[in-house]
Amino acid sequence: MKAQRSNPAQTVLTITIGFLVMYLIWHRQWMLSTAVIVGLVGVLSTYLSQKIDWFWMQLTKVLALIMPNVLLTIVFYVFLFPFALLSRIFGAADALRLKNTSESVYRVSEKKYTPQSMEHPW
Repeated sequence: MKAQRSNPAQTVLTITIGFLVMYLIWHRQWMLSTAVIVGLVGVLSTYLSQKIDWFWMQLTKVLALIMPNVLLTIVFYVFLFPFALLSRIFGAADALRLKNTSESVYRVSEKKYTPQSMEHPW
């Protein structure tokens, strides 16, 4: 995969807009102050913009390692685990026939096969 080049001005603008949107939602003064400071740093200093961009990219690498695990854990415990629990409570006793209750695993099938049975085997 080809490494993408980042654009420090675009990264600083994105962070500034993000803090402004968070300020409009939660009305915390520090969010507005942070947006103004980051915006001014982006306009006045290319060196500090590059440092902010570098820090932001490092943060995204760390989050890329953490967030998939968090999301998969949430999906498992919110959706899959309750579904499996309900299936076990209300489902068939041995749907997969894992418990060997008979002497043989052979089952007699009384199905008559016709040429139409072979048209769509899957």
